[in-house]
Amino acid sequence: MYRHCIYCSADLGANEALESFPVGRSIAFDAERGRLWAVCGKCARWNLAPIEERWEPVEDAERLFRDARMRAQSENIGLARLPDGRRLIRVGAALAGEMAAWRYGEQLRHRRTRHLRAGAALAGGVGLVALAGLSAGGGALVATTLAWRWLVRPGLQGYRDAEVLHTFPRAGGEPGARVHLRRRDVAGSTLRVATGGGVELHLPPLAEEAPWLREGVLHRTGIRTLVLPDATARRVMERAMIAVNARGARRRQLEQAVKVLEAAGSAQGYLAAAGRKRLRLHGGSEVYDRAPSEPNPVAALALEMALHEEQERRALAGELSVLEAAWRDAEPIADIADRLAVEGR
Repeated sequence: MYRHCIYCSADLGANEALESFPVGRSIAFDAERGRLWAVCGKCARWNLAPIEERWEPVEDAERLFRDARMRAQSENIGLARLPDGRRLIRVGAALAGEMAAWRYGEQLRHRRTRHLRAGAALAGGVGLVALAGLSAGGGALVATTLAWRWLVRPGLQGYRDAEVLHTFPRAGGEPGARVHLRRRDVAGSTLRVATGGGVELHLPPLAEEAPWLREGVLHRTGIRTLVLPDATARRVMERAMIAVNARGARRRQLEQAVKVLEAAGSAQGYLAAAGRKRLRLHGGSEVYDRAPSEPNPVAALALEMALHEEQERRALAGELSVLEAAWRDAEPIADIADRLAVEGR
């Protein structure tokens, strides 16, 4: 197999994903017709591999594509990101969709590990203080316990709840006026279906603040209730759900969240269903057999995973139209080359 583009002579690069075809940073294949291309990173032209070198790499590429955790597909073209960052382009009818959420599941498990480690470190510190209080006498131990319960723990929780997740500038108000969405406001935020399609996010009444005396010192100027349209709602929710699921998840919860997404058929299908049920960002909804105000970790996990999957699918889908045009240019050349190869035998 040649290692340079036959059109512009640029180096096609290499990949470690296809041992039987290590040429090319981007690989395109058509399993039905048995065709394989190395896509040039410089001129974006498709370089057809010799017919005798295709069969095993095509089978391997099909397997890798089916196992890919993040992929996007149109009617004729599919695009997958491999673990090493390489692109795999599949020509042909779309596969039956499957949710690509396990990668986010791994992130959530790591998040849970960090949370448990932080909790263990904090518990160790509290234990040392308690031992010091015990050695100093019963009164010191009682004082230490009360201080933790009534001062330290509420202070830590208040600091955490006050974290600003998103800031909205307010036009027409006082100079520099803005509205902060804080972590404590998330529980009152509700996902709904927008009138014109898509989803929208209804936020609880938020305090509008403006600079007072000097920058950084704020004072409240009023209360605002905001409704965020589809694109803005998704952007805000992507960050908010990381805060909601900061503690990560157990394996069983992740498995349940993936099943919820699979039952919805797609990430977009889940978002639409969540909007119809007016899902709260912390997962509270009557559809999950809980009171609307009660958090449901599975629903919250499924929402975060769906949002991130949609974000990456949109990024991949933006490339599909370009790839399909490139394939249509390359297909006639591949057809002629294969006919000549067969006739030459």
